[in-house]
Amino acid sequence: MQQLLRKIPKHELPLLNLDGHLDPEDLLIQCMVVPPVCIRPSVMLSNEQSNEDDLTMKIKDALVLNMKVDRAMKLGEDYSKFSKDWYLMQSVLAQYVNSDTPGLPLQEIGKKPVRSLCVRLKGKQGRFRQNLSGKRSNFTGRTVISPDPNLHPTQVIVPVHMSKILTISVPVTERSIEFLRSCVENGTKLGGANFVVGADGSRTAVGYGKIVLKIGDIVERHLRDDDIVIFNRQPSLHRISMMGFRVKVSPGNTLRFNECVCTPFNADFDGDEMNIHLPQTLEARS
Repeated sequence: MQQLLRKIPKHELPLLNLDGHLDPEDLLIQCMVVPPVCIRPSVMLSNEQSNEDDLTMKIKDALVLNMKVDRAMKLGEDYSKFSKDWYLMQSVLAQYVNSDTPGLPLQEIGKKPVRSLCVRLKGKQGRFRQNLSGKRSNFTGRTVISPDPNLHPTQVIVPVHMSKILTISVPVTERSIEFLRSCVENGTKLGGANFVVGADGSRTAVGYGKIVLKIGDIVERHLRDDDIVIFNRQPSLHRISMMGFRVKVSPGNTLRFNECVCTPFNADFDGDEMNIHLPQTLEARS
């Protein structure tokens, strides 16, 4: 195969999407990608044996078959004698990279599907969507949505339990100290606060002793009525997939809003979930 690729003239390389810096031989994969052990951990069993990961088993099979083929080629054996091992090695490598590759023999795939490299990366449970794009964020909430025709189109009902967890950081000034003092006195009740951050960076939980507020402290108060939140439904296809709403705290377990706002979100009430995001600065809320 390498000899055939070497014979390709340079003026035909653009047909293979190759520029002048790459040779046709680079199309052949000659090295295996071996992920670290943390990606393919061994599971210890009760009888002091280990259950190896699918990737580890495929690496082992590929190495054994490669040694057989390499030994046969060095001894000058006829191709027909090691052709079966050659094709089996190609099949193992194909399963190692992508077990969903069409054309693989069923008896080689087996009953249990192999979790190949591509399977671990793609899809909703893959590394990208599960661990990178789907990471947890602060000052956000997510739950099921339900309709409430009595609400204003710019209002969203937030459950009481969620409003006590989501907080807005408000600095203590001469104008806000009385309001924030009442929040601290409410403690963990509705309309209270969770933490007070001192000017020196110390963080004190509300509800465990008396706290004296000072100018310059920051109070992490609960979400209240008429606070501004960003309401979002995935997938965010256009800019009106995220819109600003005013909060109304009410008992319940779902985020409720007027059903006339469903169209821009492409939402319905058959179990859809939506997110709220709390802007933390005055500039973001205005």
